[in-house]
Amino acid sequence: MLRAKKRRELSEAEFQRVFREVRADVNYLQLHDTIFGGVVQNLTQYPRLGSNFPAFFGAFYAAMHTDLIIRLGRIYDPEGSGRESCTLARCLSAFRDNPQFFTDAAITGRLSDAYRQANPNYLAFHLPDLRQIDADLDKIGKSRGKLINLRHKLYAHKDLETVLGKRHEFLSSHDEVKELIALAHEIWNRHSLIWDASTHSDKTIGEDDYKWLFSYLRRGMKVKSVLETRQFERLRKRIAPRRNTGS
Repeated sequence: MLRAKKRRELSEAEFQRVFREVRADVNYLQLHDTIFGGVVQNLTQYPRLGSNFPAFFGAFYAAMHTDLIIRLGRIYDPEGSGRESCTLARCLSAFRDNPQFFTDAAITGRLSDAYRQANPNYLAFHLPDLRQIDADLDKIGKSRGKLINLRHKLYAHKDLETVLGKRHEFLSSHDEVKELIALAHEIWNRHSLIWDASTHSDKTIGEDDYKWLFSYLRRGMKVKSVLETRQFERLRKRIAPRRNTGS
């Protein structure tokens, strides 16, 4: 029997990198989901745009679906298959299993002078809440089943039995995707606040620039329509005398 591979012990600096990698995926998920929702809304409101550029928007939808599922899968990925990943659960386990990260000296070193002066009892506030960690790990475990099935059987791999009709519990709506993104954001922020007194908004700078894109597309469609009408009128005027002569 093969012996289970020992989990790598992370230094504080290594943990910080892992924690930030998970945050980066959460950030991109929030940004991409906002853009995806905005595009869907605009194409619903202005269906001619979609019908005029079907290949482009078809590719956009396919890419965004894949991106959302793959990134979510990275965040919620369960361990235990002999590999180690940058996951939200791994971050929480590191909080729980590394008391050296939360000595007075370690906590003090992560926080700015201004913050410490403004919060004299900062040491007590920045200790990990083990019960909350266990509760959040439980939430992650209970929430990820349908996501991981979908990622593993249709996105990261094309499962033969699934293609041939075997049924599995998959995510069935975009609302479920949004709930998983919101949960990851909530859990990460809760423990980031304890780690170094920092949190991230669910908004991203530039997340609504797609609105300008659709504004320009609609203007372009109007100009295209005007030019086509003028071209048709010029053609009609050239043809009309010939028809009259022929009659």
